Amino acid sequence: MKQKNPFLSKNLSNLLFRFSAPAVAGMITGALYNIIARLLIGNTLGHLGIAGITVNFPLVILYIAFSAFIGVGGNALFSIYLGKKDIKKAEHILGNTFVMLVLVSVGVSIFLYIFLEQALAMVGASADVMPYAKEYMEISMIGFTIWGIGAGMNHFIRSSGHPNIALITQIVGNVVNIIVGILFVYYLGWGMKGVAWASVFGQTFSAVWILYFFLSKKCPYKVRIKNFILKRDIVFAACAIGISQFIFQISSSILNFILNRSLVVYGGDTALAAIGIVMAVNSMIIFTIMGISQGSQPLIGYNYGAKHYSNAIQTTKMAIRWSSIILITGFLITEIFAVPVVKLFNSDNEELIKMAARGLRFVNFMLPVISLHFFGSTYFQAINKPLQATILSLSRQVLLLIPFVLILPKFMGLDGVFFATTVADFFACLISAILLHHYFHKHNQTLFISAKLHKKIQIFKKLKS
Repeated sequence: MKQKNPFLSKNLSNLLFRFSAPAVAGMITGALYNIIARLLIGNTLGHLGIAGITVNFPLVILYIAFSAFIGVGGNALFSIYLGKKDIKKAEHILGNTFVMLVLVSVGVSIFLYIFLEQALAMVGASADVMPYAKEYMEISMIGFTIWGIGAGMNHFIRSSGHPNIALITQIVGNVVNIIVGILFVYYLGWGMKGVAWASVFGQTFSAVWILYFFLSKKCPYKVRIKNFILKRDIVFAACAIGISQFIFQISSSILNFILNRSLVVYGGDTALAAIGIVMAVNSMIIFTIMGISQGSQPLIGYNYGAKHYSNAIQTTKMAIRWSSIILITGFLITEIFAVPVVKLFNSDNEELIKMAARGLRFVNFMLPVISLHFFGSTYFQAINKPLQATILSLSRQVLLLIPFVLILPKFMGLDGVFFATTVADFFACLISAILLHHYFHKHNQTLFISAKLHKKIQIFKKLKS
């Protein structure tokens, strides 16, 4: 029986919903964990507890960077050899990638364990925040080590034809994280240790699930011990493919390091806690948009590859419209109800409430139009334009935000740290709009006008001339 092509449908909105909904669900559970962890810590340990989690973020990104470096590169190579029907080589790549993920994840943890206090001091932990940050990270490193392996291997589940299992893995791990976190912090009163051990439980559960899948009958491609011997050609090829992801994540780590240092200089530990609250609140909004972005990318790529350029562009514009509705809603809630939202995390510290509410309003000022930047990058990745995609991906974080975070506070103080995001978002959206307009125009379409209306305008112009 011939399998139906999932991309063939005249109803683009149904397709976009079907592809985006699972990704959005996975992203939302991750955002919920971020929010609940900070809610629990903020209401039990106060602003120093939130600062203790936040200050670790540049170090956590190191795990994300190395996992993406090995996992994305290895998975791309794995997919290529599956396409060539060379299952033996594909399984060797799978085994080599697993070993590399174990080595780099354990290596990062050993390095951080030895130099943890120095690393935390470097990324902005003060003497007051240090005990909280150290207690959290010493335990969480176990979970992050396991996460680095699991997240890297999760790419292979999708490539082996089981995207739903990959999604369930992500959701189940986050749900375990949330439930155990509430139990350990709220009911047992374990504080930072409770949040950290909850992370370990959640990541371990996901990793065991992933390993079980590759050893089960459901997966035709196995993790075999005989494929653990590293081969130079596989290692170099995987690293070459994954290097762009590594550079992007390392850039993000550097940005967060600079951001932490600026916050501490201009606002102290309270500012660090404030940005932790802002990041937690915004994760629910931004992660939802990232889910739509993940869902739209294969649709855009398929239609572009099939030379259905109009459908590729209409899918992009539809994703921008849907995201804009979510972003505008998020903008209105965080601008109007900033103080009540912040008070959910801590209702006692007036300085923290005032600072976090102000930061939330500043950071989210460009939120209604930020979808232009998200889907500009998504569109160019999907149509295989790596230069444009890289420019857009790095423009906001590296080319714009880092300089503004360093410059604006000299004139505006702490407000300058928050406002740097707004200025960077403005220019990033402007660059994205220009590039999208240029490429859409090549296919006789515009960014802000629907295809039908644009066609009517063109007909009217012809009649008039």
